[in-house]
Amino acid sequence: MRNRWWLLGVAGVVIIGVVVGWTIYEASADPLRGIETVAIEPVENLPEFVQEGVLGQLTVQFQDRGIRIDAANPDAVIRINVEKFELTEAGFYLNASLEIEKKTGEQRKMIFTLSIDKNGIKAQLKRA
Repeated sequence: MRNRWWLLGVAGVVIIGVVVGWTIYEASADPLRGIETVAIEPVENLPEFVQEGVLGQLTVQFQDRGIRIDAANPDAVIRINVEKFELTEAGFYLNASLEIEKKTGEQRKMIFTLSIDKNGIKAQLKRA
């Protein structure tokens, strides 16, 4: 009888561990997982040449992940919220958060940074 309770206790701990582990995995999973096409809403309050640079480099980042821009039939819609924008004689720096809303209603966030200066173009897209 005592061994049965011991086994039930161990099984309960294992089940709780699996549930907690799965929850942590899902929370940290790639926000773009399962997305093949996206629509990007226009960036507000940026000069046109900067907006084109941002969208161009973001498109490159998506293409690197095998994602196409398709406003007609997107798997997700992306809103860009510019958090920091610096324009200098040497170039510009932009830090933005991307709000990703999938067709399923699931919402995720990513961080996009872009700098263009005499050293070239650096763009990075990562989980928030």
